[in-house]
Amino acid sequence: MLAVFVARERKARSRFRILGEIASVSDTAGTLEQTFAAICDILVPELADFCMIDVIEGGVPRRAAVRVGPGGEAGFEQRLAERMPSTPENMVRAAGGASLTPRFYERIGEAELREIAHDDGEDLRFLRGLGMRSAITVALQARGEVTGALTIAVAWSRRRYRKEDARFAWILSGRVALALDNSGLFADLENAERARAEIAETLQRGLLPSPLPNIPGWSVAAMYRPAGAENEVGGDFYDVFRVPGGWMLVIGDVTGTGAHAASVTAVARHTLRTAAVLTDDPLVALRTLNRTLLARGDSALCSLAAITLGEQRFEPVRLAVAGHPPPLLVDGERVEEVAGAGSDPVLGAFEDAEWEIARSELEPGQQLVVVTDGISEAQGPEGRFGERRLREQLSGVTNPAHVVQRLEGSLHAFTGGRLDDDIAILAIARSAERPSHSAAGFASERPKPGVQSPDNADA
Repeated sequence: MLAVFVARERKARSRFRILGEIASVSDTAGTLEQTFAAICDILVPELADFCMIDVIEGGVPRRAAVRVGPGGEAGFEQRLAERMPSTPENMVRAAGGASLTPRFYERIGEAELREIAHDDGEDLRFLRGLGMRSAITVALQARGEVTGALTIAVAWSRRRYRKEDARFAWILSGRVALALDNSGLFADLENAERARAEIAETLQRGLLPSPLPNIPGWSVAAMYRPAGAENEVGGDFYDVFRVPGGWMLVIGDVTGTGAHAASVTAVARHTLRTAAVLTDDPLVALRTLNRTLLARGDSALCSLAAITLGEQRFEPVRLAVAGHPPPLLVDGERVEEVAGAGSDPVLGAFEDAEWEIARSELEPGQQLVVVTDGISEAQGPEGRFGERRLREQLSGVTNPAHVVQRLEGSLHAFTGGRLDDDIAILAIARSAERPSHSAAGFASERPKPGVQSPDNADA
């Protein structure tokens, strides 16, 4: 059972990384052809044995890119590149909502091959020779129109796609479409890029973290550093705010960079604050943000850790983790993950996702530390900064300010000051003094029965 859980978590993290890499393609690939190639390289062979990207122009599909992974016979890639696409008719005709319905073959047999083939002769024989076991085709939608299709398939690796893979492919299609759109496939964006840069600057300046408030009974420290000199804010963020029962502290990581990441960050912070203040329930806040991200329709994803501090002395700390690196408990030289604070699903991926609350009896002298994955993934001359080095640096820290100072210093020394990804750090510890209950803000009480929350407002 443990092995299954570990495999699922590893798979989830791998897919979250794939989405992040796709989101950043348009920022790094350059030309449209380079963007096609970069997308295919990300998907093959990790997600597929081969993949194809088709563009629909004037109601006619055209093959734009093909990648065949290791194990495929010589000539497969060229034949697939020259072959007329078998794009589903509903996608070609853009027939309303039906055009967005993925074509999913969980098991490909003779009947499915004949459905895809253009004839009963040479084309059918070629498809048989591929040895496909499963395939998924999803529409690529940009600016409200279906403008292409992405097909992924498995064959010689002996893998098989399941329903959850088809669901992920649908999420992936939004990220691919956005990357291609940003690269100029679907429209001339020269003027739009200029306007987007201005909007991004406005968004970014407005999203810089506010000064940390004073929380009676607690010591809190945080740090945010964007990657690169051109962006003042990207996908990582933290926030600390008052809720009816105490305080909520959040740290998150949005996929992508630039204006898109900044816009999702703004949505995440506003939604979390509103839902948490109205309900004093971190799970309601996570569910509300999850629905909000899904409703955007742009495959926006956000990993998040939410910490809730009550106002009663030595009240347990409550933690909710959504696809985020687990919180670390630092007790002297010992550094370990907080028990029960496992990584539940990322926000914005699944409608029926659920999250759980873990409780931690944080004692005086202990530190609770949460970071974004930009720290462990940071690259230096020795490779990745990594989890082991992260824990070594946290060992023996004495207070939250010490946590931030040590991690920032060691990361700067390791990378030479060059970050490939945004980073954020949030650390808390109990103070020796007795908490005061007269702090300005909301009264410490639960919402009265019958008061609507974001979960029941439309009921």
